[in-house]
Amino acid sequence: MAKNLQYIAQLLCLFMVIFHGNSHALESSVQLHKVDQETSFGYSLSIGDEFFQQKAFNWQVSYHRFEHVTIADLDDISDVWDKAGFEFSLQTIDLALGYRYYPRSYDKLINSLMFELQLGASVNLSEHKLVFRPDFDRDDIFFAKQGDINPVLSISLQKSFSKNSAMHIGFKHYPSFSDFGSISTLFIGFNYRFGRQIGY
Repeated sequence: MAKNLQYIAQLLCLFMVIFHGNSHALESSVQLHKVDQETSFGYSLSIGDEFFQQKAFNWQVSYHRFEHVTIADLDDISDVWDKAGFEFSLQTIDLALGYRYYPRSYDKLINSLMFELQLGASVNLSEHKLVFRPDFDRDDIFFAKQGDINPVLSISLQKSFSKNSAMHIGFKHYPSFSDFGSISTLFIGFNYRFGRQIGY
């Protein structure tokens, strides 16, 4: 866990150096998520910026919170636990790098669209476990530990209303979130950009 936290600190420092030296138009975003589980939902808040005045490449740091998340394949461990319907609240910090494609057209609608692919790492902020003692003489079972790092990817479509504001829809996927298994979400969000804009 100590090594994980050290890597997290190093990554955050790298992002801060990039932001401080190359900031042009800081982009903020808020998203609402529907997780691929019946009662699970969530939200996220993020900030990001472009790399070296290149619109196509950007970084993003985001905070996510997902409620009522269940553990996949829990019945493989215990049918009783599976039927108990354990639910957890997941909190993460996601660090991502993205590539953006801006289609060019004489059509104003197409010109206002942007497609984005993001790849990154998700850092778990909370600890999730089953505690047995003192009722049972058994060690705790951990499903996710604080500092766990998991891969994450997302794709989205953005519709701009101005150089500063836009809405977007997309799909986010955690292929393997610790012992929770695969987690996917559909999301809708709003972007707002602060600062100087790179010419279009």
